Amino acid sequence: MNVLLLLSVTINFLTQQTDSIEMADQLRADGKIWVVVLVIAVVFAGIVAYLIRLDRQLSKVEKAVKKTLDKKTLDAEF
Repeated sequence: MNVLLLLSVTINFLTQQTDSIEMADQLRADGKIWVVVLVIAVVFAGIVAYLIRLDRQLSKVEKAVKKTLDKKTLDAEF
């Protein structure tokens, strides 16, 4: 039973891939697909830049916390 279901889903998936998507074809024909690619690339670059900036800020905070904790432990020992 499971094999039949898997086979039917696979066949359905493969037949859907052969159909062309009209919107994508039209975007490619008009050359506007590059605009879509550019927008996705800009968004991705923005997310990467944000994550890098966030990592740097967290590193600074971690250093400050570590320095404060080290200072407190030194004060507590004496």
